[in-house]
Amino acid sequence: MQTFTVKEVIYHITPHGNFKEYREVTATRYFTRHGWTLTKVDEDKVPEHEPCTSYRSPAVDQFSKAEGIRITEGYAISKLLTRAVDQCVEEKVVNIVEYKGVKFSYAGDPSDIPTVIDYLRGTVKETAQSRVFSLERTYGILDPEVTLHLFHHVIFMLRADRPTLKLEERFSQSVTLIDDPLNQELIGFSTFDDEGVRTRRKEVIGDGYVLSYLGTLSRGQPGNARGVIPKPDYFNLVVKNGDWSLEELREETREGLIITGVERSELVKNSIRIFPRRVTLIGKGDILVREIAIPLQELDTIDALTKEVRSGYIDDQHGGIAPFLRMKVRPIIY
Repeated sequence: MQTFTVKEVIYHITPHGNFKEYREVTATRYFTRHGWTLTKVDEDKVPEHEPCTSYRSPAVDQFSKAEGIRITEGYAISKLLTRAVDQCVEEKVVNIVEYKGVKFSYAGDPSDIPTVIDYLRGTVKETAQSRVFSLERTYGILDPEVTLHLFHHVIFMLRADRPTLKLEERFSQSVTLIDDPLNQELIGFSTFDDEGVRTRRKEVIGDGYVLSYLGTLSRGQPGNARGVIPKPDYFNLVVKNGDWSLEELREETREGLIITGVERSELVKNSIRIFPRRVTLIGKGDILVREIAIPLQELDTIDALTKEVRSGYIDDQHGGIAPFLRMKVRPIIY
């Protein structure tokens, strides 16, 4: 038997004032060889694993500052998150900031929220978009946020309970993907998973080859369980950088697209679909593109990654750091 608890104290920070919200979930669950259940049953023995230890982020002492933050634009959430698996307790602060639909997340001191809004304001550019009536498969330069959404869908193919890529399978030339739950600046930072297993930095794809899966106590190598009924999931996605400069990449890509930001993304059969915030046709300017289709086989066309990396927003549960990259993409304009 195991007790799992999540408590959240949330400050909603708006131009019209701030308000506070509380949430709490507690569950008692039982282990079987098929996984956890909330129904009391005769339990199987929990496999041996690295035990968790409690952790308290220094940012917890700064959390009360969120109440006094004042903003005139945008919206932010600062969340004190307390998670307990039996006797192990983890306390941390995560922040999600939004400005005109553009989001940024980080773990740590909420006092930085106004600075993040200023940063996001500088990234939002209102430009005229022209319409093109024919656009074939071409090279695309993906910014770090687009890169993270691309590999967010790839890493979900590496869940030990239902993998769709085989171990040692090669799917790309030079990509290395790492799940790093121990990066304290990203919102997925966790010292133990939701089964109480100590977390480790894990290379799941190395130089284009599948090396390992995301596992739990009942499937694969444990350490990636998330949720009340734990399922394999990553914490923070890190895409290893390359050796190109961003300026060099832009100069060497004479034809193609620069794809910036993500409204949303999804996996449709064997194609990852990116709905971009902005698409620039190199040498022509911004154009209207409904979505960018990236069939999985196009991952083998990745031929350049920059030295420069940036943090990007994926969703409210996962953090990420990635470079710019170049690959073949298929724009859908209508």
